[in-house]
Amino acid sequence: MTTLKKLGQFFSQKALRSLSAGVAVSSIMLGLGAFAKPASAVNIAGYDFNDEDFANTLVNFAGNFTTPGGSIQTVLTDQDLTTYAFSFTPGAFVQLGFNTPVINLSGNDLAFFDLGIPDTFQVSIDGNNYLPYDSLFTGFSTSNPTFNVNVATIDLNDFGVALNDSISEIYIKLDTLSGDDTVPSLALVAAIRTTPEPSAMFGLLATVGFLACQRKFKMLKKA
Repeated sequence: MTTLKKLGQFFSQKALRSLSAGVAVSSIMLGLGAFAKPASAVNIAGYDFNDEDFANTLVNFAGNFTTPGGSIQTVLTDQDLTTYAFSFTPGAFVQLGFNTPVINLSGNDLAFFDLGIPDTFQVSIDGNNYLPYDSLFTGFSTSNPTFNVNVATIDLNDFGVALNDSISEIYIKLDTLSGDDTVPSLALVAAIRTTPEPSAMFGLLATVGFLACQRKFKMLKKA
């Protein structure tokens, strides 16, 4: 084999590997782009949300509520953990709405954030059938004023919602006494949307394909 022919094969193989690597890296970056936080992303106690994930409408309520200032509508839809509402009125509840429907995806679909001592929420999607959910301390706290931040997560499967079906409203009873004789201090309600974007899946598959090609190339080279 002539030197010229060997050089031609070498550069052809090198170019192919460089092209494959470039495609894989581009695909990886494209995939990672799906996980990059958009400008409107908000992190709440370790959870990432976009503006459209939060409950943004107070549809209905019953009971006398205490807030740190502002209406119950404002404190429950403002994306601020330091504003909250609680009530000791028997039968107190809020009905919150979402402009962007909450889709039943794999895993938990809703997060309820409350402050102070973990409490129990009674939750319903129709206002009649309620299920209890206990909040747990997240390990996070607010800075000013200082409160422990707790979260209760809800899977819409519990209510018989089919996969990929959605809801636009949620009912939350806020009169359930805990063992410490406290009631939930509800701060925020938001949808958890965790399904990877198609571009992320494309990047992952492209990377797997690239590694498989590289492995095959090395095996052929050894042979």
